[in-house]
This record gives sequence, structure tokens and C-alpha cells, in this order.
Amino acid sequence: MIKLNRRIAALKPSATMAAEARATEMKEKGIDVISLAAGEPDFDTPERIKAAARRALDEGRTKYTTVSGITDLKKAIVLKLKRDNHLDYEVGEIVATAGCKQAEANVIAALFDEGDEVIIPTPAWVSLAAMVGLSGATPVLVPCPEGNGFLLGPDELKKSITPRTRGIILNSPSNPTGAVYSASHLAEIAKLALDADIWVLSDDVYEHISYDGLPAHIFSVEPRLRSKGIVFNSLSKTYAMTGWRIGFAAGPKEAIAAAARLQGQNSGNPNSITQFAAIEALTGPQDDVRAMAEEFRARRSLVVERVRALAGFRLPQVPQGAFYAFPNICELIGKSIGGRKIEDGDSFATIALDEAKVAMVGGNDFGAPDHVRISYAASRENLNSAFDRIAEFLKKLN
Repeated sequence: MIKLNRRIAALKPSATMAAEARATEMKEKGIDVISLAAGEPDFDTPERIKAAARRALDEGRTKYTTVSGITDLKKAIVLKLKRDNHLDYEVGEIVATAGCKQAEANVIAALFDEGDEVIIPTPAWVSLAAMVGLSGATPVLVPCPEGNGFLLGPDELKKSITPRTRGIILNSPSNPTGAVYSASHLAEIAKLALDADIWVLSDDVYEHISYDGLPAHIFSVEPRLRSKGIVFNSLSKTYAMTGWRIGFAAGPKEAIAAAARLQGQNSGNPNSITQFAAIEALTGPQDDVRAMAEEFRARRSLVVERVRALAGFRLPQVPQGAFYAFPNICELIGKSIGGRKIEDGDSFATIALDEAKVAMVGGNDFGAPDHVRISYAASRENLNSAFDRIAEFLKKLN
């Protein structure tokens, strides 16, 4: 046995990526699989953004850049934060990264240490707890009841704060639930965070896939949090740029500089061509963003209707943002097919992929083992075909 670093040895693969990888592997073998696992838009990157990348290539913009990103990109991010979130930042408070995941990993590693606790409301994106654990800190997973819309209540937050608490990570709209925090709700959370003097990390990746306008931002609701607050965002979901790998973090200069130093040692600058494409994405016309959001709205209606018609599925909350449904399947636990028993969301997703040829992600690693995540970043035709398959599969359970 090879001896590994103890934190790496304990690290599980990303559940979302593993589900999509298995679906892809089956497709490569010629199996007709419909994937509702992927957390990426099925749209192509808008032409104006691709054209900007071609111009950058033609101009020879193929060299290393400053580790934290070129100045013009940081200026574009500053403009975006002012335009969309009413937040004022300086260029020196921005670091551009190879996707939002790198921004979060670097900032978390820079801010937290052994003995620290970081609060993560669950259900939560599967990588957050892993990132906190890799920093040496302890992720404190705080369950948010389905009956409360999967939102963190002030009482639950207050009970979770201890003398060791150093931060909290919020994600609105949420992956996997689609929950969105209102301004009044954020104000209650902000008061507790201020009183406890903890870092607030705000993951805004799905902000433009929100069905009642742009969601309130906690740092706009309570500007005093800015001194210990970090904004995370990405171009992946908003502009269908998942493979381009570009994201950013914004926050106090000392924290951002520390994250950039770490980035300088573990990877270097984000892709140079992607940076120039990102400038066009952020500063050019935003019509394509609104068009994609409207299509997701139509798909949401389809998915909510189809999920609620499935035997054993419960979806009391309509997603307010992102492109996921997160139904409860507790009524199916204990049922079986071909000698295989459904024990939780993970086993349901595994069996459904084998039997129905539809890929979903079990809720276990999100902190909700009685649920499954269904992505509607797929065409309406594929969505309808997938739900037809799931309905037939459910009839075979006993």
C-alpha cells in the first residue's frame, strides 16, 4: 500500500462528478443513457464570447499572465459586482481563478486552520465540506429542514456558533435545492455573523439562474460584513462556460493576496485566452444570459410537474433558482428490484442508472440521504424521455 497524506487518503471523489463519469462511461459503451446528473448548462457558449477568444488567439495572447489575472479582467469583475450586486470593490480585492472551485479552495485554505470550525448549512454542494476539511478546519454541517424550504434558520445558526467558529459558507441560489434567501432572512443571518465576528463566504454561482430576479446579496444587505466577507462567483453557469474554467473571488486585500500567493504556488494564472473571453462575457450584452434563464424557467415547470407525478417522489418546494430539483424519495426506501434494495438516495441513483438508464445524483454527500438531485440542464425532449423511463422503472419496484 502506498502511504498517502492522511487528508488526501480520507478524501472521497466528488459525488456529482462520479455520477456524470459513470453515465459517460456507459454512453461510450453504446448504452443509451440520459444524464440528469451534470451541473452544467447544455447550451453552447455564446458566439460573442467565442469570438473574443479567437481574437485573443490571433493577437498571440498565449503567454503567462499575472497569477491573479489580468487587470482588464479584474476591472470587468469590479464592473459586474457593481452592476449586478451593488457592491464596490477595487482591482486589488479581486483574484481570478480556474473556476469558482479553485477560488473557494484557495480562500478556504488561506483563512482557516486546525481547530477552526466552519458552518455549512445542508443540503450543500458536495465539495464544500471536503475543502474545509483539507484546510485542517472542521466542517460543521447544520441540517436545514425541508419544511423550512431548506433554508438556515437564525435559531439553528445561533446554536451552531461556538468559540471555535471562524466562518460560515452560504450558497444562494442553492446547489442542490434551488433555495434562495430573501433580504430579510439574510439580515437575520448577518446580525448573528457580525455578533460572532466570523467570516462569511458567499457562493453566488447560480445568481443569474434565479426566477424572481437577482437574489439579494448578504453584503449589500449588511455592508459591515464586507470586512470579513468573500464573494465567490464563476462564469460557468451564467455564460455556459463550464469547460473554460474561469471564476473569481472578491474580498479584503489581505485575504485575497493570501489566496493569490497559494495560487502562485499550486497552479499559476487562469487560462490566458479564457481571461479575454471572460472580459467580453462580463462587459458585453447580457441578452444571452436572460434567454438561458428563461429556458431554465420553462424546464423547471416541466420538471416540477413530472417529478410530482412520480410514485414515491415528494417535491413540496418549487426551486427558486439554479437548475436542480431535489425530491424526497423516503417512500421508496426499502423497496427492491432484482434482489437490489433501495437503502438511500445513493443506492436509488445507482439502481436507477442500471435499470432505467437515467443518471441522477444521490443526496447522501449533499447531507440529505433521503433525496436525489435531478438536473434540468438538459433538453425538454431528454427530460420527458428520462421521466418516462423513471416512471416505468418505479412500477417494477416491490
